[in-house]
Amino acid sequence: MLGVKLYSIEKGLPLEKDLFLSLTNNPTDPKLIWKAVLGKLQLKVTKSSFETWLSSTVGHRLQNESFTVSVPNNFVAEMLDQRMYSIIVSAVTQVLKKNVAVNFIVLPTKDSLSRNSTPIYSPSPELKPKVHKNPYFYNKAWRTFENFIVGESNKLAHAASLSVAENPGRAFNPLFIYSGVGLGKTHLLTAIATFLDKRKCRALYVTAEEFTNEYINSIRLGKTDHFRNKYRDIDTLLIDDIQFIAGKEQTQEGFFHTFNSLSSAGKQIVLSSDRPAKEIERLHDRLASRMIGGLIVDIQQPDLETKVAILKSKSESLQANIPGEVLLYFAEQISSNIRALEGCINKIIAYCQLTNLVPDLNLAKSIVAEISPPNQYNQYKKSSIIETISSHFGLSPQLVLGNSRNKKCVIARQICMYVLREDLNLSLAEISQITGKKHSSVIYSCNQIINSLTSKPKVLADVTTIRSILNRKLENLKTPT
Repeated sequence: MLGVKLYSIEKGLPLEKDLFLSLTNNPTDPKLIWKAVLGKLQLKVTKSSFETWLSSTVGHRLQNESFTVSVPNNFVAEMLDQRMYSIIVSAVTQVLKKNVAVNFIVLPTKDSLSRNSTPIYSPSPELKPKVHKNPYFYNKAWRTFENFIVGESNKLAHAASLSVAENPGRAFNPLFIYSGVGLGKTHLLTAIATFLDKRKCRALYVTAEEFTNEYINSIRLGKTDHFRNKYRDIDTLLIDDIQFIAGKEQTQEGFFHTFNSLSSAGKQIVLSSDRPAKEIERLHDRLASRMIGGLIVDIQQPDLETKVAILKSKSESLQANIPGEVLLYFAEQISSNIRALEGCINKIIAYCQLTNLVPDLNLAKSIVAEISPPNQYNQYKKSSIIETISSHFGLSPQLVLGNSRNKKCVIARQICMYVLREDLNLSLAEISQITGKKHSSVIYSCNQIINSLTSKPKVLADVTTIRSILNRKLENLKTPT
């Protein structure tokens, strides 16, 4: 009998009694063993990672000191072997109560074989998106909660946005979302607006530039009553890129009174910005204080698994059969934002349509070469990461990259490798070359930080602060020509 607590794949709850008995009566059944392992893994990885990499795997064979798992393609096998091997081995060991080597074997499923037989692009008339004329956000109405890919970098912003949509004016008011360009702020705001619209709630989505233009025109044309009624006779106001009103005295005055009117009436306000409210220059203090009076959430650069899930979702929505190795290459090479990732998908589809080329790594490399930063810019980012982490911990770069076992040095070194891997998407070989550490040490360090982010608030605070400083530094850097 296996001495393990079993979990269901769907909700992380104890398995039904008959399934537990099945595994008890068949302790060497690889399929049942792997189901128990998946139950444990679901509690350790993000939902997007689980669905992308693990949901299509099946226990294949238990033999002596080896456990084999079948996967649908080489893409999944490579990802599990390189990115999740340590936690998979740990989960298998817990279930089997002994150490075994875990191997992956490619056994394509009927679904994957069917997908591989489809053309690169096969548009269907039934799936053409509807194009609405007004208001503005309906042009982005495909951006819903259902097609927002959730990962570690955005799960708090997603949860807060969904909570606001379900309980406007009661959950978090105002909700302030900030991040760099192209990471999902607009997607979440339009998702909230679309959600509320389906519930027949009066939600108004505008950009700060549109709000500014309307306010100025209302004054110029003597239609301030019309403006006031439009922006106050609603249930939820969503303003994108609120930093645009900074320095515009009249607009800030108009927004201040609009904010107060909605807030006092218990109406929901959702704002987005490219930086925290306190860092928006030439923004009135009274406005900044109101913006930070609710919940402030940020969206970080997505991790590799989330980026691949986004690419996979995008390619499937366009009915494009792009090989997994190409999606992985795009995810590893593009670190700027999600729009750039989606641009890669659009571009490779266009190339294949116009030239009848087959999407492969060579084509993917040529596309990335067109949009990726020059080597000098990448080099700056590498050195900037090391310098920023060294300064944050009050250490010299030599100590951070050295072999000191001092606790502060170890944490700084592990964070350095984690940020180089996750934010700059460097390969293990490149990180090893920079730090002088072996591949196994790099993997171990990255896993340590990943685990610490959910269990050690101090490490989470350190990583968040370092990323914030790096983002400000890199935004001020002009890419060399």
